[in-house]
Formats: sequence, structure tokens, C-alpha cells
Amino acid sequence: MVDQRFAGNRQNVLRPVRGQRHQPLSITSGEDNSLQPRIHYNQLNITVIEMVLLLVGGGLGGRGSLTYDAEKALRECDIVYVDTYTSIWSDDLLVYVKNIVRKLVMADRKTLEDDASRIVNEARENVVGVLCPGDPLIATTHAALWELAARRNVQVKIVNGVSIVSASISVTGLHVYKFGKLATVPKSDNVDMHFQALVTLEENLSRGLHTLLLLDTASGGLTAAEAVEKLLHAAEQTGKKVISGDTLSIVIARLGSENASVKAGLAKDIVKLSLPPPPHSLIIPSSLHFTEREIVKTYAIGPEVLEKAVILNPFASRMHRYVEKCRNILNHVLQQKRFEQYVNYVKNYVDDAEKFMLSGDMVDSLLSIGYAEGLLDALRLMKEVDFKW
Repeated sequence: MVDQRFAGNRQNVLRPVRGQRHQPLSITSGEDNSLQPRIHYNQLNITVIEMVLLLVGGGLGGRGSLTYDAEKALRECDIVYVDTYTSIWSDDLLVYVKNIVRKLVMADRKTLEDDASRIVNEARENVVGVLCPGDPLIATTHAALWELAARRNVQVKIVNGVSIVSASISVTGLHVYKFGKLATVPKSDNVDMHFQALVTLEENLSRGLHTLLLLDTASGGLTAAEAVEKLLHAAEQTGKKVISGDTLSIVIARLGSENASVKAGLAKDIVKLSLPPPPHSLIIPSSLHFTEREIVKTYAIGPEVLEKAVILNPFASRMHRYVEKCRNILNHVLQQKRFEQYVNYVKNYVDDAEKFMLSGDMVDSLLSIGYAEGLLDALRLMKEVDFKW
């Protein structure tokens, strides 16, 4: 079986001929030895050629972000499937790709998922490419193709591309190490569909991390204004108020195209902002480093945006409430001298909770305040003191 390097000479590709015997060949594919074809012989001494499934990163959607290696790979494919549902492609890129490939198939989700078996089988006898938005497998959609190909001994090669994930972080000037988990905002009006994005936002803000939200591209795509409205509504309906009208929001629109736009503003102003059409992405920052602040100022929609923005930390807010309640009860219990030593133990736990909270240690902070509340509750349950939380 052979897999042919897309950079090599296609005349070197040995095609399978059913029933025909071949002598051992020495086939090369240029200077790149890492992707030289491999030849295997079965028991009948019939040479079988194993081709390759190429997952090709198409970049940010426009022709300008299609890399040299990606174009080279596409030219060597016998057939190219274009993923049309993970993101939005520009017309100029699709026209260009159509002109350089042998056969182009516009593939929706059903094609790439339900027909995955057929696509992998095609790669047994052909060089098959799947043109993926951004960088292959950053969106997990195509992992099933890789896994299926591996089980069927079809070689998979990844041709990396520019991803909206890294590009969004880069173009906003925010520090990459300050980003937490990603989330997606679907186009649905169902509040439950947006709950996971709120959970992710809560977790990241509690850890002092920024959140990159990837917006749905189905049916023309979700705008940043629509996404903010949906998140504000979901926060109100579910009680998970991790975003408000005063939340700092950064919008990235049509990155990689000529009319790309990056704007920072309060959430209540973003919903009224005029932007080019999708694809859009959205960043909800946590507290900003001073170097981040200076860069964000350069594309903020007004000079007062950063001063007016409210940066939430849900975990810190909860801890402040717990600590305040414990201290109020401690003051009440201290009026009884016989509990002085006991109260000192509780006070130490409360102090530790505050210290851990300030250092960003959420686990130990919660454990400490939990011990403090438990000790105070023990007094109440034994009817030694009377208080309400």
C-alpha cells in the first residue's frame, strides 16, 4: 500500500490494478522523506496502493489565509470535500479552490457525518481531501473521520491552517495564557441551549480568565449583537447572572477578510453596534493586565468604556458573602466568653478562606469557609447559640 505525498510528482503514484502483478519498486516523492509512499504486498504478491485522507485547514475563510501548503495539498487531491457547516467561506476562496482541484464536493453535516464511511473508503484508492475551516480538528467535528480512517488502515495527514481561536486572541492583544475554556453560542432561542456558555463564563471569570465564545454559523450565522442579547436573556431567566449590560465585550467580525472589524464596548452598547455580517466571535474578558488595557483602548468604541465596565468574579462574590456572614455570626458568638477558644478556631478558618481566595486558590478557600460554617452550625445544632444564616 502506498500513500503519496501531495508535494510529489503524481506520475510516481502507483494505481491499484486488480489482478495485476508488480515487481518491487522504489518510489520517491521529492526531498520530504517523512511522507514517502509505502508499498505493501499481500500473499498473492499483488501490489496494493494505500492512498491518504488529507484534512486540510482552509484558514479564516478568505483566500488570503489559505496557506501555501494547503493549496499544494488541494491540487494533489483526486476529490475535495468542502465542510460548509462548521464556518462560513468567502466566495472568492470557493471560486479559487474550484479552479485548482479536480473534483469539488460541497459537503454539509449529513455528508461528512453520515457518509464518513464512504469518504474513508474512497481514500483507499484516491487522494481524498476534506477542506476544513480554520485548523483541522480544532473543531472536533472531523475527529470521527480520523478515527474511522485509522481503524481501516487509511493514512491521515493534517495540513494545518490559521484558526479563529488563535487569530481572535492575537488580533485583540489579550494575553493567550489568560484564556480559559472555549464555549459556543448557538443560534437557538431556547434558553437551555445557552446555559453551558454561562457555566463556562462563570468558571473562567471565577479564575480570572478570559472567555472566547464561538458564534453559530448556521443559516447565515449569529451576529455578536444577537449573541449578547441571548446571553443576557439566558442569564436573567436562569439566575446565573455572569453577564450584564455593563460587561466588557470584545467583538471580532469577519476576521481574515477585507472588512474585518474588532470593537470593544459594554454589552448594552454591543447590541446596538453596526458590524459587517458573520462570521463573528465574542470575547468576555476577566480583569485586564495593564498592557492589555492599553491595547483594548485603541479599538474601544468610546474612551470611557474601560472605566465603566464591570468585571465580574462570581466565585469572589460568593466568598465575600460567606465570609461576611461568618464574621457577623462570630461577633454574636463572641459575646459569650465560654466559646472564646472555639471561636478562635472558626476565625482562623475564615481568615484562611480569605487568604486562599486572594491567591486564587478556589478549592482551599471553599474548604476553609466550609469548615468555619460547619463549626458554627455545630454550636447552633447543640442549641448553645441561636442565629440564622
